[in-house]
Amino acid sequence: MSKKQNIFNTLEKRHHVLRYKDKNVEDDLLAKLLFKAWKISPSKNNFMPYTVNVLGPGDKRKELIYHKVVGNHKYYDAKGLKTNSTANPTMKVKYNFAPNPSYLHVLENSHLIVVASRVCPEPNLFYQEKVALEGHYAEQCEKSMVRDIAESTSYEVGLFSQALTALCIEQGIDVSYCACLPKNESKWMDTPWLWYDEGLAKVHAIMSIGYGDYYRCQWLKEHGKYGRDRKPPLQDVVKWR
Repeated sequence: MSKKQNIFNTLEKRHHVLRYKDKNVEDDLLAKLLFKAWKISPSKNNFMPYTVNVLGPGDKRKELIYHKVVGNHKYYDAKGLKTNSTANPTMKVKYNFAPNPSYLHVLENSHLIVVASRVCPEPNLFYQEKVALEGHYAEQCEKSMVRDIAESTSYEVGLFSQALTALCIEQGIDVSYCACLPKNESKWMDTPWLWYDEGLAKVHAIMSIGYGDYYRCQWLKEHGKYGRDRKPPLQDVVKWR
């Protein structure tokens, strides 16, 4: 079996966790996986302009992050109630807000990872020469550029997350993602450990880690909805131009 096939088979095992087992991933093991993910993740100019913040077992800050996710869900539900389009028609029943159980993994896990922007202190030696001799601009070192490079930073965060996911799955560890998070930086005023500047935080991704006990795919099968929750066709996504 080729390496390419092994990678496919590994990543195909990932499923969204609705409930983790009451069993923690050892810190030493996770530290090794984080090192390997750091080692193999590419980065523009080798800056890695983000911080991978790890909250371990029992960390109460997980509750704060969870409530931000739920609050963001409620915010978008409110937008939906004001919309009447083909994709988002007006609701036919009375609206009652309830937190999505798919978000519980943010609260109940072994480790929670929150990835946010950082301002890099200086370029490495190679790019210091580029700046001095060729006028190269190291935008990753400027606070004023954090918003401008947010898209490329998020792309890099995705690469790191995918690398860490594969490494975790190889060890029998499950991983879930959450993108339902506040986009407005003012919503992160109470998390100074995520700030890139005084009172400012740009959060890119949330990722939970642990040993899965019950998965979303199981719930879908049990409720007869598995075949209804599919990705769009390949040809809608991949375009040969």
